[in-house]
Amino acid sequence: MRPKPRLVVVPSDPISAYERAGYDWLHRYYNPLGYFGEVIALSPREEKNRQAHGMTIRHVSEQFFQSALREIAPDVVRAYGGYWPADLVVRNRLPHLPIVISVHDRLPQRIHRSVALADVVLCMSQAVRQEVMRKGVDSEKVMVLPNRVDLNRFQPSRNTPEIQKIKAAYPGKLILHVGRKHQEKNLDTLIRSLRHLPQEYRCVFIGTGDVQSYVALANTEGVADRCYWLDHIQNQDLPHWYSACDCFCVPSRWEGFGIVFIEAAACGTPIVTSRIPPMTEYLRHGESAFLVEKYEDPKCLAKAIHRTIDDTAFSARIRIGARTAAAPFELSQVDALEVQIYREVMHRRLGSPPSAWTQQRWNAEQFVYQAIRGGAKQAWRLVRSGQKKAA
Repeated sequence: MRPKPRLVVVPSDPISAYERAGYDWLHRYYNPLGYFGEVIALSPREEKNRQAHGMTIRHVSEQFFQSALREIAPDVVRAYGGYWPADLVVRNRLPHLPIVISVHDRLPQRIHRSVALADVVLCMSQAVRQEVMRKGVDSEKVMVLPNRVDLNRFQPSRNTPEIQKIKAAYPGKLILHVGRKHQEKNLDTLIRSLRHLPQEYRCVFIGTGDVQSYVALANTEGVADRCYWLDHIQNQDLPHWYSACDCFCVPSRWEGFGIVFIEAAACGTPIVTSRIPPMTEYLRHGESAFLVEKYEDPKCLAKAIHRTIDDTAFSARIRIGARTAAAPFELSQVDALEVQIYREVMHRRLGSPPSAWTQQRWNAEQFVYQAIRGGAKQAWRLVRSGQKKAA
């Protein structure tokens, strides 16, 4: 019997960061359908060597990353992030070792030119794909692989003890915001919108980040007693929160995919969010969500929240539509697609090689990078090596 293939992954954050965030699905996330016989998380950002989540976690400095790849001899390398993880794996690539890079963010500064030198680039959404294409990546290499949701876990639930506990702790009309406390997630507009909503409307903000500026804003707006702040909760508890709230509202300024919207939709939660890509790719205004045009206008956002909560017919309609919208992101379907991509890349059914211009520009950037880090001699050695590979 042929042994199962071996995968090296380079996460954008240390595995411990995901553990602290309460993610309990790392095993199947990095090894969909158990396809790989061994998964090794290899990164300069890991704190120590250990075994966890069905994989080997190894710290390795950038200097010795390529040596570690030779030692492990994987069948494929996956970088999670189009910025430093992509740079690391491309800079240290080995002959005949396929590279897969997944891009999760639409921000141009988080999509480096190194993505153009990968064998396959996986994008979370069509909106991300468009940004990746602007970086000169061959269209044949770019595929959309969305996030996935366990529909057995994320599903509508009513009046369980967990939900009753949440409702008792946060009485009134409950608005839920799940996301990092960051400009992207537009907490400030949501806080300001509370001034235009009845007193019984309250909001729970769940997510990591610096909360102080938002607490100060809530005090200035006179709504501090209606705002509640939680750093994080366990992933297994999220369905209770989605089912307990009267409205899920994250009026993002930008998103790469927005897994929380699919989780909320799977739970049949009434959703209020911004009318921007990628949410417009899988949510429809008036059918599966209320999509707000002026999502930075507190009055417009308040009006959308008020209708979504108080118009029972509208709320019931988008609850049903939300469940339908979540169906294509079912866990096993997306896992199967990901495994098929891995199979193809390992059988060398790849896109076109990078253009000479892309390769030359990358070589020039790496010369500067290596000159700063290790001296001109080392830089010239790396560039000459890159030119031979391109040839």
